[in-house]
Amino acid sequence: MKIHCEFTKTGICLLVPTLLMLTFLGACQNRTGRDPDDEDRARTAPATPPPAQISFENGEVILTMDEPAQKRMGIEVGALAGTSNRPQADVPATVLSVQDLATFRNAYVSALSQIEKSRVDIEVNRKQYARVKTLFDSNQNISAKTLESAEGNLRALETEERAAEQQLKLQGSMAEQQWGGVVAKWAMDGSPELDGILGMREVLIQMTLPFNQNYTAPKTILVEVPGRTRAEATLISPFPRVDPRIQGRSFIYSAPTQPDFTPGVNLVSHFAVGNSMRGVVVPASAVVWSEGKAWAYLQTGARQFSRRELATNSPVDAGYFVTTGFSAANKVVTRGAQSLLSEEAVLEGYGGGASDEK
Repeated sequence: MKIHCEFTKTGICLLVPTLLMLTFLGACQNRTGRDPDDEDRARTAPATPPPAQISFENGEVILTMDEPAQKRMGIEVGALAGTSNRPQADVPATVLSVQDLATFRNAYVSALSQIEKSRVDIEVNRKQYARVKTLFDSNQNISAKTLESAEGNLRALETEERAAEQQLKLQGSMAEQQWGGVVAKWAMDGSPELDGILGMREVLIQMTLPFNQNYTAPKTILVEVPGRTRAEATLISPFPRVDPRIQGRSFIYSAPTQPDFTPGVNLVSHFAVGNSMRGVVVPASAVVWSEGKAWAYLQTGARQFSRRELATNSPVDAGYFVTTGFSAANKVVTRGAQSLLSEEAVLEGYGGGASDEK
């Protein structure tokens, strides 16, 4: 019994610390450890895709973007409608400076005013001469010298008037040689059209048809600074000047003033020629510019957009008429295209692209 009691006491002494240690280690594991099953589930669970991704397929950029990201960027798409359009001719044009025209107008008005003044002086001297001659013929109260002096003054004024009129006519001829008959007449008459030009509400544009193009100058053309500003221009008349860049027949047009249409700016003019062709119009709001080219984003899936190059040689009022690369079955990004281009640049900068090309 003595031995048994000692063993019991010793066993109890060893068992209690062991239980306390196991309890402490279990609590620590519950606080800092992870369940192995949880770790396995975390490794096998599918990863959440990022809001936007970039890839490349058949040489085209593909953006994949979830719906929240599309809403945040204000992305809107629209379907393309089939239409017909005539082929476009593209010829050079340039915005003309009207400083010489303003100078001519001022000189012309000054000369015209001087002629009017001469005519008033002539009328006064004509009446004076008539009175002197009447007195001389009636009673000889006026000397012959006085009569001759009055007649001389009248003849001198009439000579000056004829010379001024010839000078005015010469100025008009020079204006016609420089600007063409219609614009020269506007300048001589001080027409409302001239007021619009000198008031910078309208600009004058020289368009040149090369000699190897047998087109007739159309009544209206579309002129543009490529990728920036465009406007419709109306034919005024043939233009007597030669464009130093190209040999051809020049015509002068007028167009509403635009921020980019400053004197000397080179433009491209477009007008329809040939037979009608089928295609679609890509709206201007869908077009973005990069690397000196025009692009539009096609919606190829609910979350996918493909950037595709488009031709801009057939501009129309609503955008650009194209016959290849786009069809009536396509939808394009009509709002937020520039945001997609910026997002694409960011993803490329972070190396977010994954090539799908083989």
